[in-house]
Amino acid sequence: MKLFGYEFRKISKKEISQVSAYGGTGLIQLASREYPMLLSTVYRCVDLISDSVAVLPLEVFRLDEAGFKMKDTKHPIYELLDLEPNENMTRYVFIKTLMASVLLTGNGYAYIERGEDGVTPIQLVYIPSNQVSIQWIVDKEGIRRKRYLVSGFTQLVEPCDMIHVLNFSYDGIIGVSTLTHARQTLGIATSSEEHAAGFFKSGAAVSGVLTIEGARLTKEQKEQNYKQWEERSNSNNGRPGGIVILEGNMKYQPISISPKDSQLLESRQFNVVDICRFFSVSPVKAFDLSKSSYSTIEATQLEYLTDTALPVITKIEQEINRKVFSRAERSMYKAEFNTSAILRADKAAQGAFWKDMANVGAATPNEIRREIGMSRIENGDEAFVQVNVMTLKNAVKEKMIEGNQE
Repeated sequence: MKLFGYEFRKISKKEISQVSAYGGTGLIQLASREYPMLLSTVYRCVDLISDSVAVLPLEVFRLDEAGFKMKDTKHPIYELLDLEPNENMTRYVFIKTLMASVLLTGNGYAYIERGEDGVTPIQLVYIPSNQVSIQWIVDKEGIRRKRYLVSGFTQLVEPCDMIHVLNFSYDGIIGVSTLTHARQTLGIATSSEEHAAGFFKSGAAVSGVLTIEGARLTKEQKEQNYKQWEERSNSNNGRPGGIVILEGNMKYQPISISPKDSQLLESRQFNVVDICRFFSVSPVKAFDLSKSSYSTIEATQLEYLTDTALPVITKIEQEINRKVFSRAERSMYKAEFNTSAILRADKAAQGAFWKDMANVGAATPNEIRREIGMSRIENGDEAFVQVNVMTLKNAVKEKMIEGNQE
């Protein structure tokens, strides 16, 4: 196919299979992402956000002329989005991997493989961000056009065939990793962890000076004392809490400060809060319960859904809707995450939600039973409304009728 004077063709199956994340090359090293992910707070934040989106069903809806939605399980891409984006991944694994890439590298990519008609998607293939780069071409009219250069692909990929989810971005073209903004904090946090690990690995020992009163040692004697001290201090097979017996005129004096004096524990606590800020996650969600209560946890859950999960869900939905569906289908079909799945584990909130929906006639008993996994009942397809309220107009009319009867 020719576009703006450039030749484009569909990427072959062989080229797609060469993508490392798709072809099954074994353990994928985190490379530059590996070091920060050793921090428990970063791991928790990335795991939490990616899990929160991955657990939500991604469903296809058909819109009528009035804008009302109806789930369309017969659409060709319904199973593709909600169950199996590609032959190697479930929807959960695909979305979680994509979101982890977004948070850790700033960009998440998935190539849309289309069928013989060149329109219908048949696979969404995740591509690691380090294998994708942005290229610009100039058409005959001198207009710069964005294309994607994928390692292993012999042709450039058009934007309509590449799902590209951005993290925070300064130009709307390339996303910036959260780790890039948090680099200084992560450096401090990593140093704290290394210091703590070294401190406890050494048996919680501190550095010091060993003096021998009234004697001037030769170089050989010093080396012998170093060797004997090391042997004696490590004679407990790596177990902390051992002792070393000093000889008559030897004296030991520590010269390093304790972890408490260096505020090691306090700095590690601060690191948790600061890293959570970069990921828009409450410290409570990262299991820092030092300043929490039941009411705080309840409010935190609502805040997390609105301030952290919802923006992520929205950016993925919009990217999928504008690229998976053809232009002719956009006005008729829409892919959305089913956020009611969040209530599945909270039975009290789930019950309150469906009760309110039933009271206003927005859901029938059978619709509610279907959503909570129960079977259909007879005469359960009628909506009900409460009759103990009425419009102000009818209330005035009824009062006038009563007055006339008197």
